[in-house]
Amino acid sequence: MRRIYAIRRTMVATFTVLIFLFAGLDTHAAMAAWPRKAVNETAVVAQTSVRPINTTISADLQRGQVPQANQAIQEQRDQEAARARWTNPTGGEQPDLSQYSDLSVDVSLAEQKVYVKSGGTTIYTMIASSGMYDSTPRGNYVINGRGTHFFNASEGMGADYWVRFKGNFLFHTVPTTTQFGDYIASEGEKLGQPASHGCVRLSVADAQWFYEQLPEGTPVTIA
Repeated sequence: MRRIYAIRRTMVATFTVLIFLFAGLDTHAAMAAWPRKAVNETAVVAQTSVRPINTTISADLQRGQVPQANQAIQEQRDQEAARARWTNPTGGEQPDLSQYSDLSVDVSLAEQKVYVKSGGTTIYTMIASSGMYDSTPRGNYVINGRGTHFFNASEGMGADYWVRFKGNFLFHTVPTTTQFGDYIASEGEKLGQPASHGCVRLSVADAQWFYEQLPEGTPVTIA
């Protein structure tokens, strides 16, 4: 009987030792695996956190898009400046002609300018376009009629704010289409050089001022 108890005790001790042994091996394996995983995760985090941000501007943006944008802006400004030249007053502040007497108008074909005078003294100067091929009649005339718009079907152009000085020869704006106020930019840009079929073209603002303020019967000299 004692021998049986001894064998049992030996077996229990053996199983206990084995249990502790296996438990120790599992713990060691787990501890050995844990640092590798932590290190790997740390490396991934570090790699992600230090990845540089790409702030390089593309060559297209540097060499193509920016100059093209600047060029477009400059072209728009040039167009606006060109349009202002034939739409705005060309002689500065326009005087109130009701405050002046003894008015007269001189047209210089050589200078492509119109001088409005009071008592022989110039009070306002306008840039103009006379007729091509010396087609504007020279001589002395008087203002005799006016209107807001006309269209010449044979020429395919009209004008606004016309003021007659002889027959069908007029002072008026740069050319329009059939519609009042629909100006032809390519014709407006010719202001300052002979461009008409005999009439005297003025900027839009100058023609309107001339139409509204110059009295009937005002003498006109073209030379």
